[in-house]
Amino acid sequence: MKVRWWVKLLGVLVLAAALRFAATFPWADTWATLVSADWWMLAVAGGWNLLSLVTKAWAWQLLLRAVAPVGFRTAQAATFVGAAVNSVGIAMSGEAARVHVLGKREGIPAGAAIRSIVASRLVEAIALGIFLLGFAAAIATEHTVRLLGGGALLLAGAFALLRWLPWLRPGGSGADALQGWSAARLAPAIGVNIASWGMQWASYHWSITATHTAVAPSLSCLALVLANVGGAFRLTPANVGVVQGAVVLALRPAGVPVPAALAAGLALQAVQVLPVLAIGLALLGRQGLAALSRRRAAGAA
Repeated sequence: MKVRWWVKLLGVLVLAAALRFAATFPWADTWATLVSADWWMLAVAGGWNLLSLVTKAWAWQLLLRAVAPVGFRTAQAATFVGAAVNSVGIAMSGEAARVHVLGKREGIPAGAAIRSIVASRLVEAIALGIFLLGFAAAIATEHTVRLLGGGALLLAGAFALLRWLPWLRPGGSGADALQGWSAARLAPAIGVNIASWGMQWASYHWSITATHTAVAPSLSCLALVLANVGGAFRLTPANVGVVQGAVVLALRPAGVPVPAALAAGLALQAVQVLPVLAIGLALLGRQGLAALSRRRAAGAA
């Protein structure tokens, strides 16, 4: 397919702008900030991030019960493998990995697994809305109105889709098939996801603070919202660039210099990606070894 001239021109302009930014940006200041970071605080932030993923997988398992009796360990393994794949892939690659793990371990059809993943994403949005409303009520700042508005919008929109979109209904017969997800069935998963968002916010706040950047809780919460909304479509592996941009934008009202904010974003990215990638690769390696052992046993038999 022939590429139009204006597409080539746009690519050249974007490349030129990127090279100019790279040539003029004070990378030395960013590197100095990273080197002087508090590694113990980063370790704590990494722990909060892992706990956030564990609770998120638990909430997904609670939703999966409407489809099939999926075990806790299977939901955890699928979640961590999916997160690891998202660290090196784009778009829905991580979700595809979760579907694959469910099919291999539990024999769940792909369609049912996909519906459960979409439902879990909407439940996460509902939980984020409730978390933002509670956060804004507890910490009154100049960003309270934004947090309240964003929380109310997420809560209403996600719940309406989850409640009434026919494709997302959990199935079954009678009232379940007609009415979709009930509030009573969603409540446990929503509660667990609210805790997950709290842990993820703690990971953001501790990661930014570890780079010796004074950040208000409301601004680290704003960075959390911007990163998750902006990275919803995963246009880059692990949302590289999106996370850093979210941190830079969130810290701008506090007058934090761009190099320091970028360093905080890079530290946050490392905390989010490296431990999860290591766990995901270990799970994939273990699964591969188990499959190889089964093939050898079958061959010997």
